[in-house]
Amino acid sequence: MTDLFLVPAADPVARRNLERTVSSPVEPSSLVELSRSSRVLAKRAPAGVAAWGTKPGSKVGTWEAMEAGDWVLFYSEGRFPVAGRVLLREHAPRVAKRLWGTDSDGATWEYLYLLDELRWIEAPRPAVLDALTYKPGFYPRGFTRVDRPIASRYSSIDEMLNDLGAVGGALGRALGAIAAGDDAAAAAAIDPLVNRMTRKELEEAIASRTSSAPPRVRTAIVRQLARDRKIVVDLKRLYGGRCQCCGFTFKQANGDPYSEVAHLRAVASREADLDTKDNLLVLCANHHRMLDYGAIQIEYDAAADKLLLRKNGRAKAILNKHIGPGRPAVRRKKPGAH
Repeated sequence: MTDLFLVPAADPVARRNLERTVSSPVEPSSLVELSRSSRVLAKRAPAGVAAWGTKPGSKVGTWEAMEAGDWVLFYSEGRFPVAGRVLLREHAPRVAKRLWGTDSDGATWEYLYLLDELRWIEAPRPAVLDALTYKPGFYPRGFTRVDRPIASRYSSIDEMLNDLGAVGGALGRALGAIAAGDDAAAAAAIDPLVNRMTRKELEEAIASRTSSAPPRVRTAIVRQLARDRKIVVDLKRLYGGRCQCCGFTFKQANGDPYSEVAHLRAVASREADLDTKDNLLVLCANHHRMLDYGAIQIEYDAAADKLLLRKNGRAKAILNKHIGPGRPAVRRKKPGAH
């Protein structure tokens, strides 16, 4: 059975060590004092290994419970930035001193473990607590083995980490779009998160990613996202959550049909009025990615009053309930807009 361990890296020393030996691969020359079998395993990790450890004391029993293949999830500065799979563990004081030195009492993090398969998920704390079925007020306060079941919507820790990575990615894209002044892109990015976090939790998640912004700015971002998301909600409701190209959807764990909202005219064009309904499409994940990467093109033919999907030189009309004249779901452009 695969276990999950939570590792806080909250104080300045721990954050420094996170940068030294997790954010950056550990040099093989730093591991020469490990046993031969451990060095062989470390060399087999194609992307290098990360290292962490615990000092002598009460948490050694937790370290002893670790096995190869278990997962470690780090917590730092209000979010869970990275997870890694346990490759091996070894009591290695000399290696630990080489990697991290000692603390003010002369102790080092000698109960060492190496990690591979790192995943930078940047997951907000509320989403992780929900996935691990912890109460909202829980904070990781020590090296801990998770002794409770994960949420029923996941079949494995691996699946849970993939989902949390998607949550962290969506939040990052939303904040990037807000910084670029593209409210519609932010609303589309934040859409998967709204049903999973309260406004207060969303404020916390944004604060953990924008520590330099004053509270009033972070609150304004949340309000902006909530306002512009109405466009996304209205469109998804109009199509029943189904892709305009193929009609595909599936039910999420909460019972809602899944779909994504994409831009008809790309965000990168920096045109005006990108956040209106007549520039947004409801698509499945596949058609969204195909549109983003140029495998298909979708355009509105005003003369024929049709929304056309073009692929390999061929065009076909797709479902359209909101773009063009006579469709009340359209939010009209301002005169002179393009």
